[in-house]
Amino acid sequence: MTEDPLDKTGVISDDDFIGDPSWSDGMRELCARLAQTEVDHAADLRSSYGPSSPLPSLGKRYQPIRKLGQGGMGAVYLTADTQTGGLVAAKVLPPESLPNKETLQRFQKESRLLSEVQHPHVANLLDVGRCGEVSYLIMELVEGTDLKAVVQKQGALPERLALQIISDVAAALATAHDAGIVHRDLKPGNILLSASPLIGASPQEAVFAAIAAETLPTVKLSDFGLARHVDQAASLDLTKTSAMLGTPYYISPEQCTDKAKVTPASDVYSLGATLFELLTGRPPFTGDDPVRLITRHCFEQAPDPRKLNPQISDGAAALVQRALQKAPAARFADAGHMLADLDRLVRGEANNIAIHPVVPEANGKVFTAQWEWDFDGQPADLWPLVSNTERINAAVGLPPVEYVNHRDEQGALHRIGSFRLGFTRLTWEEHPFEWVEGRRLGVLREFQNGPFQWFVSVVEVTPRPTGGSRLTHRVRIAPRGWLGRLIAYVEVNLKGRKPLDRVYRRINEMVTGRLSGSSATDPYESAPKVSHSLHKKLATARARLAAEVSETTSLDRLLEFLAVSPPQELARIRPRALATRFQLNPDQFTIACLAACHAGLLEMHWDVLCPTCRVAAEVKQTLSEIDRHARCEACNHDFETDFSSSVEMIFRVHPEIRQADIRTYCIGGPEHAPHVVAQTRLSPGERLELDLTLDPGSYILRGAQLPYTVSLSAEAACGSNRQRIRLNADVTNHRPLRVGAGRQLLTLVNDYPHALVIRLERAAAASDAITAADAMRLPEFRKLFPTEIITRDRLSNLATSTLLGLRITNVLDLFTALGDVETCDRVQDTFQSCLRIVLSHRGKLVKESDDRILAAFSTASSALTAALEIRRDILAAGAHSPRLQLALHRGMTMSTSFNGRSDVFGRSVTFANHLLDANDSHGLVISQELFDDEDCQNLCAENGLNLRPISHNKTSIAYALSGFATQS
Repeated sequence: MTEDPLDKTGVISDDDFIGDPSWSDGMRELCARLAQTEVDHAADLRSSYGPSSPLPSLGKRYQPIRKLGQGGMGAVYLTADTQTGGLVAAKVLPPESLPNKETLQRFQKESRLLSEVQHPHVANLLDVGRCGEVSYLIMELVEGTDLKAVVQKQGALPERLALQIISDVAAALATAHDAGIVHRDLKPGNILLSASPLIGASPQEAVFAAIAAETLPTVKLSDFGLARHVDQAASLDLTKTSAMLGTPYYISPEQCTDKAKVTPASDVYSLGATLFELLTGRPPFTGDDPVRLITRHCFEQAPDPRKLNPQISDGAAALVQRALQKAPAARFADAGHMLADLDRLVRGEANNIAIHPVVPEANGKVFTAQWEWDFDGQPADLWPLVSNTERINAAVGLPPVEYVNHRDEQGALHRIGSFRLGFTRLTWEEHPFEWVEGRRLGVLREFQNGPFQWFVSVVEVTPRPTGGSRLTHRVRIAPRGWLGRLIAYVEVNLKGRKPLDRVYRRINEMVTGRLSGSSATDPYESAPKVSHSLHKKLATARARLAAEVSETTSLDRLLEFLAVSPPQELARIRPRALATRFQLNPDQFTIACLAACHAGLLEMHWDVLCPTCRVAAEVKQTLSEIDRHARCEACNHDFETDFSSSVEMIFRVHPEIRQADIRTYCIGGPEHAPHVVAQTRLSPGERLELDLTLDPGSYILRGAQLPYTVSLSAEAACGSNRQRIRLNADVTNHRPLRVGAGRQLLTLVNDYPHALVIRLERAAAASDAITAADAMRLPEFRKLFPTEIITRDRLSNLATSTLLGLRITNVLDLFTALGDVETCDRVQDTFQSCLRIVLSHRGKLVKESDDRILAAFSTASSALTAALEIRRDILAAGAHSPRLQLALHRGMTMSTSFNGRSDVFGRSVTFANHLLDANDSHGLVISQELFDDEDCQNLCAENGLNLRPISHNKTSIAYALSGFATQS
């Protein structure tokens, strides 16, 4: 090993770096802090307890024998404990440090923090004392050496031994992190090792012998002198603004300045840098210039350790690379989180998603290519676009793919894809995509013929500490012979790199707002040239439709979209999703699409969506073609078609306007399942850890081969962020689970003898689809497409919904007091005001008559919130205003066509009307069925609603607000 330039003392002058390309405004601060740290260190070395100074006096019990070492916080002595007869280590603060209040506070703080961190792998605190002017800490003695000396002597350690050592350190550190303590100075010199004594060998030589025999020594983490609580209010803020705490070879980027908060993830970075050195024999960044060293920690990606030591496994390399991410959010959350992965590697247990997709054995050398881009766009903005493999594959020029499905004897689905490459038609099995939303996606293809054995593509998006994102795209191919390797090189490096660069850069320009054009500009491809004939057709259509569409902005955006969008985008037009992209009113844009369809610019189609995977199992031209039952081949199950949830209205450009590209370029990627947070494939017996960031809400874990689902709730009030789920035939084991919102570690264990494809989904339904039920409620749809109205023999179950009924109870009084005209105006104004509130809470008007209206909501909470808002408006109204009776009920409704109009009916509708006709003094009535809903009860309690029962034949049928009369 080369001499460590950071062991020297000295002061760094700003003038030494003026004009240096690495210099920046922030580096002046780093220089000043590093310089102060060096001065402090020099002062420490000049303390009273230098090499030739006498041994300190620690009283009668503790008798120093000899000095073991000198540190920034004092000297350490081998000490005899006369009371126990054993040996201990005494850390002594020099007397001249006593006037330095900050040094004394730091020394006292170390003793307090050590008392909170008692662990077998920590050099534990045994006693604290003071003798005269000498303060000291008594700690357990670790006879041997430190990890720094081992690496200097041995170089790189065997992987398993390195992982075991770091695993023990992480276990100790996890205890500190659980106590809210960050070490802030993790490095090999602070990791002490001891081994069983050897005859004729010193304790240090015994450690070296154990390492040479690949035997794990006893590991102890020491020196908490720089540690602090994460919550500084609970500790002492002793960090000088001019002093940088930590060791530059192992320091995290956020420790280099005061700009970022130091968290347990900072220790994770230092631990990753230490593991890097154990595996390769050197730290991730080296150099004689401390400032340049710090600059590299802040701005330069750590090298792949496999380039320095090819024997390192993919799993260990992935763990190190994750720990050394610049952004704390991209690392392991804390040492406990990292420990789970370390233990997995040591014991060969749970895998991490970073090594997925798991590839088969390769016959020969694997071809690898990796590209990186640093973008200004944020990961959350880039992800929806870079994960749309369907669009990206077409944009980079890949040919369309033909897919066929078949099932094996066990019923497992196999998706076979094929396309033409040159003169050969390649055929492969496409394994399910694996992804974690917002972070990474990967897919494995196993080829049945051609020049390749298998192909893996992985895309990762990670945050950068200075803002923006790093996009990494890795390709691995197992070729067949030298010809396969040549084709892999040509297809990937010569043909693939440039188109990918163009598309990814365009996406970044799009999300950062630098891509010129309008909201209709495509993020993947440049707009095609609009022909004169197309321009004329669209102009003629606009002149004709302007009189029919009240909101012309939506019409103009739609026509622009039809003119400039790529053919792929025109194959499946979803009005609400497009309206969101254009920042337009979804209903108005839908009406524009309906008018354009009626005018011959668009074609209407109906996607029959599988309720499990949310992918279209069928596409039909008309509603009348849709059967009561459909089958999803991907999920291998039949389902009942539900017009309110599983039938979606979509549009396609009419072929006389433009040709849509309806070919398939990719299938199964995240873009087809935006409600899925994560999807992965578990091998038989595999344990897999998913590092997630779940917002508060409800989630469902499911799989096509699982006979059950597992409910998961992310709650801000829940303290635990780890859960272990065993997937097996014991259905009774799978109770609802809770985790804390934020970062979570979910361990999945596949106990089945076959592979499982598992996905974690949001329980809340997507809101950007226009279902058949939604369409039938639109007057414009019923007017323009009367043939699509379902007939009485095609009754369709609407999804169970919450109904809100409103009835004006004093209509006759208003007629008497105000007359017909004024009363009609006030009634209409009241209903319009109520409808605005209903729509603002995502409700839908489903039925109306002279004195009442009925609205439907997907959730009980939204219906009750809307009802309470309407009730507040009623109470604020003046004299001679309409008085409303409100009723809430939850149940199933039916939709049908009657006299050419869509209508809803059923027991739920009738019962809601019955509640409206109850005693007029009830301002708000809630049915028994709805009141049994836990969300409803919680919302009533939050709003201080005191409800009393309404009974019929001595049976409670509903609840009304307290203070109103009841009806028997």
